Amino acid sequence: MLSLMPMKKATDPQFEQVWHLYETSFPGYELRTKPDHIRAMEQAEDYHVELVMQEDQLVGFVMYWQTQDYLYLEHFALLPSMRNKGYGSQVLELLKQKGQRIILEIDPPEDEISQRRRGFYQRCGFVVNPYDYMHIPYRKEDVGHPLVLMTWPEGINQTQYQEFYDFMRYHVAQYAEVPPQKGEE
Repeated sequence: MLSLMPMKKATDPQFEQVWHLYETSFPGYELRTKPDHIRAMEQAEDYHVELVMQEDQLVGFVMYWQTQDYLYLEHFALLPSMRNKGYGSQVLELLKQKGQRIILEIDPPEDEISQRRRGFYQRCGFVVNPYDYMHIPYRKEDVGHPLVLMTWPEGINQTQYQEFYDFMRYHVAQYAEVPPQKGEE
């Protein structure tokens, strides 16, 4: 049976394997530095790193922020050997059981891989939101990049979008190399 197991410290025996999967699963501009990631993991009470486990075998990880109103699924990756086996949709079902709206980001569907990713999330009940969304940079050498917001179980309105954007800019970004300050755009 698939389960999620919290990981709160960089001294966890699975940390280095998870970190390697994190670095190899996402483009560099979507990654925190290791010190920033550890700081978020160990200091931010609303940030969760959970190992996806099949009994005692690591399958992947989810990294998310949990607010009173929603769960922001920031990073989600499975080990290459565990992909295309139905684990991804099972993980999303486990997150849905937390009973909150889920917000996630995907690359604009401009190539076959990004179109397939969008289709996967849509089959899992997520909907595309119409907002022009720029993800915050995590590293000082990066700039924001456009992503598509998807939510479950339904879309979000303009007020909910603005609240999410502010959360990203003024809370999540505090765990970046150069966090923006209120009033900066």
